[in-house]
Amino acid sequence: MPLFPGFSEVDIETEGVRVHARVGGSGEPLLLLHGYPQTHAMWHPIAAELARTYTVVAADLRGYGESVAHEKDFTFRAMARDQVRLMEQLGHKQFHVVSHDRGARTAHRMVLDHPASVKSLVLLDILPTVEVWRLMDAWLARKYYHWTFLAHPSDMPQRLLNSEPLTYLRATLAGLGGLNIFAPEAMAEYERAAQKPSVVEAWCGDYLAGATTDLDHDRADVGSISDIPCLVLWGDKGVVGKQVNPLETWRQWFANVSGHALDTGHFLVEEKPEEVLEAVRQHLAAATAG
Repeated sequence: MPLFPGFSEVDIETEGVRVHARVGGSGEPLLLLHGYPQTHAMWHPIAAELARTYTVVAADLRGYGESVAHEKDFTFRAMARDQVRLMEQLGHKQFHVVSHDRGARTAHRMVLDHPASVKSLVLLDILPTVEVWRLMDAWLARKYYHWTFLAHPSDMPQRLLNSEPLTYLRATLAGLGGLNIFAPEAMAEYERAAQKPSVVEAWCGDYLAGATTDLDHDRADVGSISDIPCLVLWGDKGVVGKQVNPLETWRQWFANVSGHALDTGHFLVEEKPEEVLEAVRQHLAAATAG
């Protein structure tokens, strides 16, 4: 069974990258951005429904999935630029963004660097990058061990992961949500991607940038508050809401923020697709009407 029935595939060459995406539907443009260690396949539970009323673009981040990085810049600034250029080449100068995990961090940077491009934003199960590092105590370090492991400034993580990519992938997915929540077709895509050394390189480059250059970029923008509509959802069984109030935290970046927890772990879309879909639809309808 295809994960994205009726969608077409596109590959767009832009600055330092070839971005792979699936495109379907009609209506206002809507960009879907996945997280680590997944691909655009994570959106399969809701993409077809969203495509009934929106032009949906589900893209792979730089170096992830089928996107190919021609250069080694894995900052969120570069990833955000990639996606803006993708949408521009598809004819969309302004669009909504629904995003999860590293894709949500990319989307946050997109709003900061390309504010005219983003009409509204959905952030799934993250806190701002600067806040995560501020909160990094012994408890969080055990939950988010990959933040420091993948950011090691050598090829050690890549060499280890490339020797047992599926063991690492499955352990990561199980630790963040459990393996039984993933459709076999989606899991096959995640496994196929994880076995590419270039994807492992992107994971490590992404997290190294997240511990260094991305932090500098975000710290420079502390105090920059956007007024676009922003919906924040997080998993009540996960990490995001355990130390701080996510809405109050995100209000320091988005004045017009709303949201709530769902009865899930980290992978909201694959655990509770109907609830995510309903919340996203309501948010998009209000943002479009406004």
